[in-house]
Amino acid sequence: MKLIRWCLACLALPIALAASNAGRSNFVLILADDLGYADLGCYGATDIRTPNLDRLAKEGVRCTDFYAENVCTPARAALMTGAYPKRVGLHRAVLPPNTTEGLHPDEITLAELLKGRGYTTAAIGKWHLGLRPEVLPTAQGFDFYFGMPGPNHGASDLYRGTEVIEKRGAIDLDQLTQRYTAEAVRFIREHQDRPFFLYLAHSATHVPRFASAAFRGKSAAGLQGDMTEELDWSCGEVFRALHDCGLDENTVVPFISDNGNHDRPAPPLHGGKGSTWEGGLRVPFLARWPGHIPAGTVSRELATLRDIFPTFAAIVGSPLPADRIYDGYDILPLLRGDRGATSQTKQLFYYGRTGQLFAVREGAWKLHLLAPEERWWGKIASGALIETKPTTPVPWLYNLSSDLGETRNVAADHPEIVERLSRAARAFDLNLEAHSRPVFSLSPAAQKP
Repeated sequence: MKLIRWCLACLALPIALAASNAGRSNFVLILADDLGYADLGCYGATDIRTPNLDRLAKEGVRCTDFYAENVCTPARAALMTGAYPKRVGLHRAVLPPNTTEGLHPDEITLAELLKGRGYTTAAIGKWHLGLRPEVLPTAQGFDFYFGMPGPNHGASDLYRGTEVIEKRGAIDLDQLTQRYTAEAVRFIREHQDRPFFLYLAHSATHVPRFASAAFRGKSAAGLQGDMTEELDWSCGEVFRALHDCGLDENTVVPFISDNGNHDRPAPPLHGGKGSTWEGGLRVPFLARWPGHIPAGTVSRELATLRDIFPTFAAIVGSPLPADRIYDGYDILPLLRGDRGATSQTKQLFYYGRTGQLFAVREGAWKLHLLAPEERWWGKIASGALIETKPTTPVPWLYNLSSDLGETRNVAADHPEIVERLSRAARAFDLNLEAHSRPVFSLSPAAQKP
C-alpha cells in the first residue's frame, strides 16, 4: 500500500517520467562496512593504498564532518529512511542472525522514492534490515537484489532476490568483493539506457577478514588493509563501467562508511565502532557529480546519513512524503560549496547508542550526556597508545575545533552551553519517543518452524 500511495503522489507531479535516460541523473551509492575515518589515503592513511577513492575526492567533494551511526543496522535504517534510527524502531542494536524483525514495510525507503520517479533499482551486498521476505530489499523498493542480508558475511546465506542460492558456510568469502563488483558492473551495463539507482553495500571491511588472492598479503596494514585495497579496486571497476557506458557526467556517486573501524585507530579521533566518541560515528564521505559538485571541494560542515534521502529527493524533484518526519536536509548546497549553505542546512546532531541519547553536537561544541561505552579507549599519538578516558563524571563538553581528540573537558568553563545543549537533547529525545514508528516483527504464531 505504501508504494501505491507514493506512486500515485508522483503521478501528480509535473515532471514526466520517460524510459529514456536523457536529462536524468543516475545514482550509484557505495557503502563500506566498518571503514574508519583514517582508512583512506585522502583521509590520511599512509599504509593503505586507495587510488580510486582518492581520485573520487579530487574529482568531487570530501567531507570532514560527516556522521553515520556507530553500528550497522541503525546506520542502514538512517540511510534508507532519512530518519534517526529510533524514529523507525531500529535503534537498540544490530539485528542478529535469524531475526524476525526488520524495517517496517510501511516505511518509504530511498529505493521506493526513486522507483516512484521511474528509476530501476538494485541492491547488492549487505542489507541488515531484516531477513523475512516481507522486509528483504525486493519488498522495500529494489527491483533486484544479490547479497547476504544478515548481520555480516560470515553469518548469512547468499540471496538472489528472495531465493537462497548458497548456504552460509559454503560461500567462498575471499571472492565476495569480486562477486559483488561483477554484479554491480553487470547491472550498470545492462541498464545504461534508462535511469537507475544502484546501492552497492560491501561487506568489507567487517570481520571476518577476507581478500582474494590478488590482494591478500599486499597491503602494509595487514588483512584489513588488503580488504580496503580490494574495496578501492572495486570502486575503480564501478567507475570504469560508468565511464565506458558514457555515464560519468550523468551519475551521482557518493561513497560512505556505515560506522567507525572495529579495531583500527583513526587519529586524531578517539574511539571506534560501537562508541559515541568521534571515531565511532564520524566517517569518510566522498561524492562526485560532474557539473554540479566542483572538483576538489572540501566541506567542513556537519552532515549525516539522514541527509542522503532528502538530497536525492531534491535532485529528482520529488517532494518528501508529508505523513512522516524526516531528520535529514538537502545537503547539495553544502557539497557544491554554495555561499550561505551553512545556514541552509544548520542542524544539531544527536549521538545515540542502544536506544539512549549519549551526546549532542552543535557547531564546534559536543556535549556528552552519558559516558560512552566502547571496546577500547586508546588513541594513537606519537606512535604510542595513550589513555584518554575522562575521570570526571559527565557531562563532558568538548570544543571539536580545537580538541578533535576529545581530551579536554571544558564543561565547567561553559555552563551556559552545557545547559542549552542539555535542554535541546532532552526535547529531541522526547520528540523521538512521541513520534517513533514501529519496527516490523513477525509474531511467534506466524513464524515458520
